[in-house]
Amino acid sequence: AVVQIDHTRVDIVLVDDRTRQPIGRPWLTLAVDVFSRMVAGYYLSFDDPSVTSVGLCMAHAILPKEEWLIMHDVEAEWPVWGFPAKVHVDNGPDFQADDFKRSCAMYGIDVDFRPVRTPRYGGHIERLLGTLMKEVHGLPGTTFSSVPHKGEYDSDKHAALTMAEFEKWLVHFICKVYHESLHRGIGMAPIQKWKQGIFGHAGLPGSEVPSRPSDRHTVLLDFMPSFKRTVQRTGVEIEGLKYYAEALRPWINYVDPVTGGKKKFLFRRDPRDVTVIWFRDPDLEGYVKVPVADQSLPPMSLWEYREIRARLKQQGISRASSLDLAHAHKELTEIVERASEKTRKARRMAQRRKEHARKKSPAPDPAVVQKPEPQTETQGKKGSSLFGDVDFDAIEPYEEIE
Repeated sequence: AVVQIDHTRVDIVLVDDRTRQPIGRPWLTLAVDVFSRMVAGYYLSFDDPSVTSVGLCMAHAILPKEEWLIMHDVEAEWPVWGFPAKVHVDNGPDFQADDFKRSCAMYGIDVDFRPVRTPRYGGHIERLLGTLMKEVHGLPGTTFSSVPHKGEYDSDKHAALTMAEFEKWLVHFICKVYHESLHRGIGMAPIQKWKQGIFGHAGLPGSEVPSRPSDRHTVLLDFMPSFKRTVQRTGVEIEGLKYYAEALRPWINYVDPVTGGKKKFLFRRDPRDVTVIWFRDPDLEGYVKVPVADQSLPPMSLWEYREIRARLKQQGISRASSLDLAHAHKELTEIVERASEKTRKARRMAQRRKEHARKKSPAPDPAVVQKPEPQTETQGKKGSSLFGDVDFDAIEPYEEIE
């Protein structure tokens, strides 16, 4: 019913996959179900918090997680999925972004923002992050939470875990330790509280098992950054890159019957790979994959692409061709690989590239994503079969931390 989301920089230095040299601390975006204190979803990355971090965390919270557990080789249950009725967030720009608000509105999810200038208030999510960091402080390479606690401990020297190894530890801790342990705030384990809320307890009816989203990739894309563009004869252009697919042909220079001007269509992009965008086809009422027009361009993340364009601009190349971009990308990769054995920043850049290339996702990546099933009554608000007669306006978004 109510989910809280926040970011934190994890108190641990990780190592890269190749040299196992220290590369720095990752960011964690975490979502918690207020009623049961179950972890609803997360996103782990070396990227700074962004709309993409929030979107991937939301999609992970909404979607079933059986394949995610298999991907990370963790034998456990994580029976959390479905659309929350309300999300509590702080006032950061990533949460205030129009894309995030619109994505939530598409699924009938209300967004509540933390009251401004109230540092004495915190939520369940802060308590969960604090619990998690205490566990992290027992891992090799921890940075602890303060200088006095760290003492003479050399985090870089003791760093041992890669991103993949730490993420497996994280999933294991969430599902097999935290979910199964007594939570003093609710007087039982979160998994027990969750099951009571779903199936009922002591004569009180449960909310019933939430409907499983019928199209996982549509959910994922609906929380990705969006663009509005007209379709030209050459396709569409976003940040200097041209994209084309036959699915765009019927919409070339299409005139909006309402405004009389050229119609702008919705496109979405996963910033971890700018060589593909997704077109929301009005006839299909679903997404169609649209590749970059020049297929010689290698896969690259948004931060790589922008870095390459900045380098080319310094060389006096303002309108870079695909060949320019491909050469510059190869050059940048070689520079980073050579430097990765010497500098921490370069190793982190190299690892970011690997993580983006993996594109770990709780949803498949088909060529066409059909229209999702209409929302069921279990996705409703006050009075729905999922949440009973809960008055969401009466729920306090944040509790005071003593």
